[in-house]
Amino acid sequence: MMVDRGAKVRILRKESYWYNDIGTVAVIEKGGSNYPILVRFVKVNYSGTNTANFKLEELEIA
Repeated sequence: MMVDRGAKVRILRKESYWYNDIGTVAVIEKGGSNYPILVRFVKVNYSGTNTANFKLEELEIA
């Protein structure tokens, strides 16, 4: 599965605040980063942020 910038993705990481929510891919880092995909959401979490980094296997194209 290849995710492109701007794609809508569902979050599969169970411990994430946005588990099962849909967000938009903002940035895909090249290189050896552990969590290379930055996803932006409409709602904010308890800290007031609306972005988080994920691994490719923690995402599903919506």
